[in-house]
Amino acid sequence: MSTRAVFPVVIEPQAFYTQEQVKSLTGLSIRAIGDACRAKQIRSTERAGKRFFRGLWIIEWLDGSPSTGDQSRQDTEPALA
Repeated sequence: MSTRAVFPVVIEPQAFYTQEQVKSLTGLSIRAIGDACRAKQIRSTERAGKRFFRGLWIIEWLDGSPSTGDQSRQDTEPALA
């Protein structure tokens, strides 16, 4: 039996991650992450045809916190008067 060191994964709450990075961090497939996005279980934003996840959204998803679903930056910022 071999022993392998396990290191904790650190997710920076203010950083943005690509789907591929979320896959590496969680060990989940791209399909599973995409399914979670479609089910609005994890919040994400899309820019230039790529999906991005803020670290805080990943942490909330892994903790099982409720998500507000797909939202772009424009949707989350207050309107200018």
